[in-house]
Amino acid sequence: MSKIATYGDRGRNLRKLIDYFCHLAVAPHAYATIQENDHEFAETPYLKAIRWLKDEAEDLYDPEYSDIIRVAGIVGFSRGKASSIVSELSGRDPATRKVNEERIPVAYDKLERALLQIVSNYHFDNFLMLIKSAGFITPGMVNSKNALNFAYALYLRLREDKDMAEGERKRIVKRWFVMSMLTSRHSGSFESTWEQDIRRIDEQGAANYLKQIEESELSDAFWAGVLPAALETTSTVSPFFQTFLAAQVTTNARGFLSKGITVAAMLQQSGDIHHIVPKDYLQKNGYPDRGDYNQVANFALTETSINISISNKPPMQYMADTASQIESGVLTLGEITDATDLTDNFAENAVPANLGEVTAGTYKEFLVQRRKLMATTIRDYYQAL
Repeated sequence: MSKIATYGDRGRNLRKLIDYFCHLAVAPHAYATIQENDHEFAETPYLKAIRWLKDEAEDLYDPEYSDIIRVAGIVGFSRGKASSIVSELSGRDPATRKVNEERIPVAYDKLERALLQIVSNYHFDNFLMLIKSAGFITPGMVNSKNALNFAYALYLRLREDKDMAEGERKRIVKRWFVMSMLTSRHSGSFESTWEQDIRRIDEQGAANYLKQIEESELSDAFWAGVLPAALETTSTVSPFFQTFLAAQVTTNARGFLSKGITVAAMLQQSGDIHHIVPKDYLQKNGYPDRGDYNQVANFALTETSINISISNKPPMQYMADTASQIESGVLTLGEITDATDLTDNFAENAVPANLGEVTAGTYKEFLVQRRKLMATTIRDYYQAL
């Protein structure tokens, strides 16, 4: 998008605003260098607008140049295609396709206003808090930058509606973001989808259009069939598995067999992706392929100490150890000493209640059952957003 910098001093400094914002988001220490070495930019109000980044350590959403352009296109021009923004800045009338130079300064006014909204400390921090409140608390949980881009643009656009309550605004943006994660809405030919979404949001209102998408793409058939099938994967970066973890975060779920340590704490600090039916046990009993034992439906976030204690014991054995612990009160595997607490822990982790009966012979049935429970957890989470 070199076009921006061709519009004299103003265009050059707007280009720098984008570049410096993106750079400071990942390298806050560079602020002093920019301030000392770029006197022209330092004298504009733009440096003041991004000064807050020098003390920022958040890395959930570090947009790159192209991301800022895409968000600005939606916020400032209601356009989802980068080429459309170039046309706007060139003064091209979208109706006649003819260049009208009188449109150029107006376009740069729109761009500047959009960029200042995007780089606002208040807007940016509030958006990140919103995404975190949906359970996505670490960068690794979001594998689609475009899902964040569109959600941020939607948030900024909805802020323009002064009649909309803040709670409703947050509800719409959170549900849109999670919906897009579950449907891969912002992958592939996303620019055309963005154009359509922006147009229909303007025509129908965000809440009504979102409801229409939900009825079409997140129907009962999705929750009961499509989602369990999508969870048949070995990819821990799968948006479906990460959304399951987000669901656990929002309900303050504990790690598998943990008494107090939460999934959120382990995602932010340290925890193990544990094989509920141990890998070594499965390899020795008819499942040598990674595609079998590394199914995400066989994974649960677990404290390292519990993972080590379980080792390669089959579920029948380590659940017998847990039952003995509950009966005796002597801690050998985690800290759960109450049967009701154990039942609750299974529910928090979407683990079938009959885990203690699962063997290599019934492993496939276990996976099917757990995928259904995970899908139900995700559905309940989404509907509660």
